[in-house]
Amino acid sequence: MIQPERVPTAGRAVKGPRLVRFATVLAIVAIALGGCARRGGKIPYDPVGFGPPDPSALSEPAYDIPVGPLDVLRITVFRVTDLTGEFQVDSRGLVNLPLIGAIDARGQRPEQLADSLERLYSQRYLNNPDITVRVLSTNQANITVDGGVNAPGIYALPGKTTLLGAIAIARGVNADNGNPKRVAIFRKRDGKTVAAAFDLVSIRHGEMVDPLVYPGDTIVVDGAQLRAIYRELLQTLPLFAIFGQL
Repeated sequence: MIQPERVPTAGRAVKGPRLVRFATVLAIVAIALGGCARRGGKIPYDPVGFGPPDPSALSEPAYDIPVGPLDVLRITVFRVTDLTGEFQVDSRGLVNLPLIGAIDARGQRPEQLADSLERLYSQRYLNNPDITVRVLSTNQANITVDGGVNAPGIYALPGKTTLLGAIAIARGVNADNGNPKRVAIFRKRDGKTVAAAFDLVSIRHGEMVDPLVYPGDTIVVDGAQLRAIYRELLQTLPLFAIFGQL
């Protein structure tokens, strides 16, 4: 006669296949409970050597700084309105332009990039093009807070501010959309963008240092409604011992 399988009770050892099934169920529950707010990804957390951007990057005029990932450019092709407009540099430092496609703009100053574009457009499409490039959004005097916060946007720093203060300026992490355990700071150094991740829960508990933020920083809270350009950064940035470099 086949006996019905008994449910394990407290104080009784669970053996054989039932132990495997029981452990599997516990693992699934643990994953489900932790899935809404977790760490993850390849950006290093609170890395050694995290510090301010280069002083020169803070003092340079906005129109003359090297182009880097996430910058917004105003490219004007004289008397050619179809080629004129605002374009955002992607996470790899590429800017996608009409006719000539993706161009590596990273590290070039606006005047250098304009010269490169004049050369490229003159090869096939335009005679003696006159092109100017301006960096519209480098946020040299501001910070950008984006992703899973209640009020994403660009904010002026009210003096010395930490990461928790910057999140508070954006009205905190969105309870439904944001992941407070995965917050990244993107920062310019030598015309390149570097990044580090932080856990706001650990910071509040005193387990992780609350880092200072600086003008030009972009702070991104992971979340379901994260813009594609930031999601790409959060998911594909390679792991380094210190600030990861794009």
